[in-house]
Amino acid sequence: MTFRVKALVCLVVAGAVASLSLTSGHASVEWVHFIVYLLAILLSSGMKVALPKTESTVSVNFPFILLGILQMSPLQAVILAVSSVVAQCRFRVVKPFTLVQILFNVASVTTATVLACLTYTGCLKLLNGEVTPALAVASTVLFVATSAPVTLILAWDSHTSPLTKWRQEYLWYTPFYLVGAVIAASANFIGDRYGWLTSLLLIPMVYIVYRAYCAQMAIVRDRERHALETEALHLRTIEALAMAVEAKDLGTHRHLMRVRVYVTELGKVMGLDKPLMQALTSAAFLHDIGKLAVPEHIINKPGKLTPEEFEKMKIHPVVGADILERINFPYPVVPIVRGHHEAWDGSGYPDGLKGEEIPIGARILTAVDCFDALASDRPYRKAMPLDEAMAFVKKRAGIQFDPAIVRLLEARYPQLEELARQEIDRGMKPLKTDLFIERGAAPGNGFEPEPGKAPASAPESAPPAAALEGVAAAAHEAKLLFELSGLLGTSLTARELSAMAARFLQPLIPHDSLAVYRKQEDSMVLLHSGGRFAEAFSGEPIPVGEGLSGWVAETGRTIFNGNPAVEPVFRRDSTLFTNNSSALSVPLLDLRGAVLGALTLCSSGDAAFSRDHLRALQAAGFGLALALEDAFRVRARGADAASDPLTGLMNARQFYARVDAEIAKAQASAQSFALAVCDLNSFKSVNDRCGHFAGDALLRGMAREFCRCLGDGEALARTAGDEFAFLYSGVESSPAEIRLQALKQAAHRACMELEIEFDVSLCAGIAVYPRDGSAAEELLSAAQRRLIQRKHLFYEERRKAEAHSALEGSYTL
Repeated sequence: MTFRVKALVCLVVAGAVASLSLTSGHASVEWVHFIVYLLAILLSSGMKVALPKTESTVSVNFPFILLGILQMSPLQAVILAVSSVVAQCRFRVVKPFTLVQILFNVASVTTATVLACLTYTGCLKLLNGEVTPALAVASTVLFVATSAPVTLILAWDSHTSPLTKWRQEYLWYTPFYLVGAVIAASANFIGDRYGWLTSLLLIPMVYIVYRAYCAQMAIVRDRERHALETEALHLRTIEALAMAVEAKDLGTHRHLMRVRVYVTELGKVMGLDKPLMQALTSAAFLHDIGKLAVPEHIINKPGKLTPEEFEKMKIHPVVGADILERINFPYPVVPIVRGHHEAWDGSGYPDGLKGEEIPIGARILTAVDCFDALASDRPYRKAMPLDEAMAFVKKRAGIQFDPAIVRLLEARYPQLEELARQEIDRGMKPLKTDLFIERGAAPGNGFEPEPGKAPASAPESAPPAAALEGVAAAAHEAKLLFELSGLLGTSLTARELSAMAARFLQPLIPHDSLAVYRKQEDSMVLLHSGGRFAEAFSGEPIPVGEGLSGWVAETGRTIFNGNPAVEPVFRRDSTLFTNNSSALSVPLLDLRGAVLGALTLCSSGDAAFSRDHLRALQAAGFGLALALEDAFRVRARGADAASDPLTGLMNARQFYARVDAEIAKAQASAQSFALAVCDLNSFKSVNDRCGHFAGDALLRGMAREFCRCLGDGEALARTAGDEFAFLYSGVESSPAEIRLQALKQAAHRACMELEIEFDVSLCAGIAVYPRDGSAAEELLSAAQRRLIQRKHLFYEERRKAEAHSALEGSYTL
């Protein structure tokens, strides 16, 4: 303990001793009465609730202390309060209390109880005997007097203002004490009329409050857990983007990890607020993401850059800021990334900011980025010793770097270096981008090039035209990564995500077929296949370890220009691919390194894929793997969710429960009800021609319009795909048909609102309880049978209409 904490403990104990002198006098009630209350307090001391965002707990027995203030002498009230505190410090504690802590708590509650007794007595006189308001004031005094000493210690420990700390930690449950005062006053009123033993009815009242509070706290904890999971997913997305940068610049991994540790610790020392700290941590990971638009031969050039190459390198802060601006971070990441190459004297780029015009986060990142770059191996030089790197940064203080930040860095860099090393040891593993499998003698893995023969796709020096092509390819890769990051958090299924990724890859990496597999136990299940030669492969599962995709899933390594004909699902009678064709396959890895599946491209040409294609496919694989992992998690949770994540309506499980409840209600009242199952005709055309995003938007629009058609006692759910279910309480078949007409008009309005020109109409089947069944499954089955019958009629009529139109057209011709 610090000196002032010790002084505060002594002061509180002295105050308790002094306050005891004010409790002299005879007992106000019989000791039997007192002992009963004491037992009630001891028994209820175990009913503790945890306070949000802290490790502290509070017992709900304080209404008994207030009852003691009402009915007993100050001495008896103090004994009750002290007994309560001792019981709380000894029973059901997460962390044992020390003797000093127990003494401090006992002294604090003694003083607070005496003050509350005096306050109650004084207010009772001022308010002409009004018990409830007097007790409310006394409970407030009790609360403030007990929380103030603890707040001082917490504030001194966290170096914050005591008033700010009290508002953050304790102010929110002031109403809890006021409610306790009302409960105690009510129990006292009952005791005055019917005898003090009836005051024991306070025990169930307190228990009810305790259970209600526990339920509320469970909700709060669930929300906090959800917020933490969302924040963790956000951080993992940032790490995935950082890994995509690493796929291009192999020296990035350790650099990013070290820079993050340095800037985070310096930000804490400088007292930056939480949003700025979050921005600084994210920028430490993402400040080089703009290098995706810089050709690889420039980034990894083992010598000095030409003026033209430096001009190309200078675009990476601007490109990085442009990429991140579209993510719409809730904290200022973009200005830090854009300004991390600005200089203190205004000689930096891209905007020539000077001094404090440069954001503080960018000033910190600039100094740390340069220091770590000097202390790390680079393609064009070896790493400097830390002391020499620090001397260089110090020499540039006031020219390139903020002098105040350089002083902080100089004072702490040895400790920060140790922290960075520890973080790297337990942090995310670097990418295995050097693991290539060339064409070789191993079954299905192709053949290695002859010794000394350089790969055709990797010339020793890139001519100017090739450099320009590299710039264009890098821009395409950055666009691909941005589009894949946009798939995160969508309602798309794993198959839909795979189809979207395939569409993004087609213009970037020319290929004739594409397959996305998911690893499930010992087999690889096809999620999506596409391309003009996709029919060369069947859609059967592939055993893990067999063929190209199975080997990639088993080993977590890459296949480069392998033989697609060795895939177990290759159709042997197909002539679309031969032993001279090429295959490119990468594993889909989550951030823990576990294999989720494989992404495989095939081309009919010989050695059709280059190293640039491989790098681009790896970057796409990381983004797709992250999106798939999120989709798998959402799907797993969706079975237990209470609502459909796309439309917000009830899901099938909740709708079944609602139908069961309606059956019980109908049986009790001898009434009937109707149940309708509907789906959308031609909905697949919307997905095929406009895309799944348009399909999702149409489903949400349909849900909104359908909700407007619901009346009292009616329910709506999305049970699957484009299928909706309606429950009409107390309605027979005919009125239900009338309601369906309104639903068809609602479906038409949703299409008009989204400007969808396809003939998307509503088809429905109706079942009535108890005529069509006495259980939810029977009613839904009956409704679905009628839905199928009506759909058959719908498509038969449309086929006849199309045949009639074609016949009329032939006569006209």
